[in-house]
Amino acid sequence: MIYKDYRRNHVILPGREKALEAFLKQDYKGMQHKWNNGFNSHSEDALTWSCFDVLYSLPIKKKVSVLDEIFEDAYQGQNKFLFKDGKFKENEIQIYIGKQYTGSSTKESTEVDASIELPGKLIFIEAKLYSPMSMASLPTKPHDQIARKLRIGLDSPLNDTREFFFIFLDIAPLEKLTKRKNKSEALAPVQKGFDDKWKSAWLSNYYKFGRNYSLSPLRKALEGIDIPPIQTVAANMGWLTWSDLFKSILRGAITE
Repeated sequence: MIYKDYRRNHVILPGREKALEAFLKQDYKGMQHKWNNGFNSHSEDALTWSCFDVLYSLPIKKKVSVLDEIFEDAYQGQNKFLFKDGKFKENEIQIYIGKQYTGSSTKESTEVDASIELPGKLIFIEAKLYSPMSMASLPTKPHDQIARKLRIGLDSPLNDTREFFFIFLDIAPLEKLTKRKNKSEALAPVQKGFDDKWKSAWLSNYYKFGRNYSLSPLRKALEGIDIPPIQTVAANMGWLTWSDLFKSILRGAITE
């Protein structure tokens, strides 16, 4: 559905009206794609803003509780660390929506859907709803969307002092999206691009778990930048669903 007013398409907390307008009108590579999509009910950017701006606005006690739940879900209960143990002050956890990052050595740049910066940690969240991920296309686009985010996050100046985490946020669990359509399903009408959704999950598995017990695909994707042990990079890749994110943020918004 296309709304007449972009405000109908976003969750806007009191006092955040100007911040939303600035977010929608920000320029990336000469385009204002967020504004163009801001009226569309299928917009990933609108959903990302609506979730992460609420998270941004929570008081620190609730914020760390929600972030702990998000990490628990993204890493299947294997908590990489607990935010609540950090005893963070109000301004020490910074949440950004649509921030641009550039690698130190490669000078590659990207816009990150949601990112979290805190002492000792840098977290990129790549958000997808109905659209598939962007694949590599030589010679102009040497890396797919996952590899590009990993490369820039690991090469970011912030990562000189912070451990890097990458979480892919999508509409369904990883094991569901990896199932490709059978022939009868392929004949049914689908939204353009939706039948390619499996690629995001397949590539996430491919990079995180490797091929034939080897992480060579991930190592090859990260050629040309200094990285921590490849096993650490793989272990810090997570997968999160929108439903899990919704539940955690709603709990944070309503609980005392």
